[in-house]
Amino acid sequence: MQGDEFRTAREEMRLSQVEMKEILNTRLSRSYDKSRVSRWENDREPIPGEVSRLIIDLLDQRRAKARIIAFANQKGGVGKTTSALNIASALKRAGQRVLLVDLDPQASASDWLLGHGSLQCYRAGRSIYHVLLKDADIKNAIIGVDEPIVENPRSFDLLTSHIDLAEADSRREPGFERALAESLELVTDDYDFIIIDAPPNLGLMTYMALVAADFVVVPVQTEPPDAMGVALLLDTITKVQRRLNPLLRVTGILPTRYNAKQAVDQEVLRHLIKYTAGRAAVLEPVSESAVFGNAAWSGGIAVDTSPRSKAISPYLRLASAMAARETPHLAVLDHNEDDHDEDMP
Repeated sequence: MQGDEFRTAREEMRLSQVEMKEILNTRLSRSYDKSRVSRWENDREPIPGEVSRLIIDLLDQRRAKARIIAFANQKGGVGKTTSALNIASALKRAGQRVLLVDLDPQASASDWLLGHGSLQCYRAGRSIYHVLLKDADIKNAIIGVDEPIVENPRSFDLLTSHIDLAEADSRREPGFERALAESLELVTDDYDFIIIDAPPNLGLMTYMALVAADFVVVPVQTEPPDAMGVALLLDTITKVQRRLNPLLRVTGILPTRYNAKQAVDQEVLRHLIKYTAGRAAVLEPVSESAVFGNAAWSGGIAVDTSPRSKAISPYLRLASAMAARETPHLAVLDHNEDDHDEDMP
């Protein structure tokens, strides 16, 4: 790849030199700076082969339709919204165009990111509620990263939610469970990834998310009561695959708030791996850390506010694998642990 080709590719992806070097450093584990990018573009320094190959891959991905990933669990408080937000930001850092759809009537992600601006969006008719129940244009409803309504910095587009979305669960209309999928079809050319934050239940909105998605990630806190519900959600996913979305695949179960020093956490992780074998992989756990709470308190996302923290590394590695279409890192147990045969706690 020559310098002018590199510059053309960067401009086609609408990236600055600073954004480009950040993407390269994230994906290739390098420490390139802006001046290095400038030297490449002006043919003052040869472009490394790994950089050229990555740029070509990024362009190919940009020209394909978005991959839609739902984050779902009928249990609340398992880190679902935290995971969806951090993966969205991590994907953006990996050079992807990202839309996050807040499909939870509690609007946690919307309030987290926009503060009082979330209510302004609703009053302006720009929310997933208006798209699904009022036939609003989804392209006009999406809040771009550069819109002044945004109170806190973020790097991806957002489709907000509102408590009125709960009305959808009582909607009785043939084929309504496909409404979200049909709406998202209008914007799949505009993004590389669409992340859906589903509500913490097995109601219609969760079914909608699974019908629209290509993949589903199941966040689960490593505590016995939370782990018990995984089988129920996997059964639901199987039914959706059989009846409504045969192309849906499970990316994996994502353990959250994991403490490797706690015996209970280790035991729950071991059971998750054993009793979901053949149905779903268990992904690399996300450790308990104050960085997530600190980021939420300030209206930020830990991947952006604490990018060097070890706690967010699993999110970065998972997003990198998603962006590269590679197998994600999986949970690994201590081989010295005893192998018991008890039922799931």
